[in-house]
This record gives sequence, structure tokens and C-alpha cells, in this order.
Amino acid sequence: MFDERQIAILQNMTVPNTYWNLKSEQYQYWFRSLLQKIDSCLEFKNLPKEWSQDFFLLCLWARGYVAVFESARFGDKETGIAFQPCTLSGYDFYYQPTKAIVSNPLYQKEFEIHKDCEILKLTPDFNGVWDIIDHYATQLAEITKGINVGLINAKMPLVVTADSLAESEKLKKVYDKIQAGESLVVWKDNTKHFDEEVMPRKNPFEGCFMNNYTQTYVVTDLLQDMQTIMDGFYMEIGLPVSNSDKKAHMLNAEAEMSNAQAQSRVSCWVNTLKESMELINSHFGTNLEVEKYEQPINSMDNGEDAQFDGNS
Repeated sequence: MFDERQIAILQNMTVPNTYWNLKSEQYQYWFRSLLQKIDSCLEFKNLPKEWSQDFFLLCLWARGYVAVFESARFGDKETGIAFQPCTLSGYDFYYQPTKAIVSNPLYQKEFEIHKDCEILKLTPDFNGVWDIIDHYATQLAEITKGINVGLINAKMPLVVTADSLAESEKLKKVYDKIQAGESLVVWKDNTKHFDEEVMPRKNPFEGCFMNNYTQTYVVTDLLQDMQTIMDGFYMEIGLPVSNSDKKAHMLNAEAEMSNAQAQSRVSCWVNTLKESMELINSHFGTNLEVEKYEQPINSMDNGEDAQFDGNS
């Protein structure tokens, strides 16, 4: 998803309190994954054809706003307008910004808002969604580390210690026979000592450790926790989540309340974007629109309702 220029932007950003290149590999994986998923929660319509939609969404999610202005050199051929991330300054009577400063290696200019440019913003407080993605990416990264450790620990089912090199070699041969598929392996110690004839040893080896999977294998629980966190993220950005718990039954009122909670934040984004687009459309004669993306729910071949797991 990210090209070299976009990576450079991320490198210079704090996400939200540490530079991107200092984050762990697990964090970077989940951050990119969640960012790509959040792209699908909104559907933009009638954007100028020459606008880079990938860069547009990256600026919107990262900064929360962009400046929209006319440019003979860089503007869209049909509409004549361009967008760029900007720095806001100056405040009016209601503490709203009055100026936007664009600083691009190829273009630098200071605009007066509502006169020379308009601000397309995602949230009322001029913030992006980096904090949301960071919150869930951090948790998912830590769970991923736990899963990796759990899978490594699962590779050590049995450890046996021997009190001599000869017994160690015998043990290896016994293990090889078991691994080869033999259902019965008989072992006999031919090296008997005087003290063993008087009091035979109960165990020919010094000690052994066997992994108790029912107590030590936590990967299943971690995977369930991961899905719970993912569901929380989908709810946060307004994507539908299927109820995987077959025992859980929700009343209509509970289902409507859950859906309202899931749609509250994305509804705020849509309303804020629409207010900004009204100003842009009025100023530049465009027809920009945005809507919540509605995931189509199709029926399965057997007639049952299709389940959406949030990963599509």
C-alpha cells in the first residue's frame, strides 16, 4: 500500500508517540492491516479524477484534514482544484482556523480559508484516526508475540535427562523408533551395577519433564482474544461483526443498540465530511459526496443468511 514517498511521511510521523521506523515488525504489520481495513468504511464519490486517492486517504486518516484549492499547475484538469496536507494557523472569534499553509517541495503557499481555499476535515476537532489504529495495533502486536512464543513452547513436549552418555544414546534410539512409527519399543539395561542388584532403580534416567498441553498451550485463548480485539476495531469504525457465539441471542432492542454504538463514530466522520464538502462544492462548483460503506449481505446457497466476519 505504501510507496517510498508515503513511507517517508510515516517515518517523520509519531504513531502516536514513537516514530514509525522504531515500532516492532508486529506493530507495523497490524498498523498497515488496520489502515487498509479502515479505507473501506467510507465511500467517496465524485473526487477529481487526477487526485491520488491513496495519498488523499492517507492524509485524511493521518492528519484529519487537507486544504482544497485552485491550482493551474497542479489542479485536476476538469475541476482545476488540488489538495494538500497543510498547517492551520490564525483563529477567528469562535477559535476556528483562518489560514492554511501548504509546504510541498514543489509548492508553497499560505491560503486564507473560505477565500482562497477550503478545509476538508474528517473530525470536528481536526484530528485523524492514528490514535484508534495505534490503540488496536499495539494490542494485536503484543498478542502476536504471545502466540509466537506459545507456538515455540509447543515444540518442546518432552525433556529427559540421562546420567551417562550410554543411557543418552539408548534414549535417542528409543525415540527414533517411536518417531519411525513403532507402536511398541522394549528397552533393557544390560549394564547392571552391584548397587542396582541390591536396590534396582525405579527410573533408569535421572529425570524427565513432559509438557502439559492443557495447562501450557495458551495459543487457542490468545487467538480468541485476538478476534475479540479485531471485533472491537470493526465496531469502532462501523464495520459489521458477526456473533460467533452460538449460545448468545440478542433481542431486537439489544441488536439495535449495538448497531447504533458501532455506527456512532463513523456517523460523526460522515457528517463532518459532508459539512466540509458543502463548503467546497459551493466554493469551487464541484459535487463531492461521501457515504458510509454499506456491506452487502447476500444469501448463501442453502438459504441461510451470510455471515460477515469483518475480514473481507
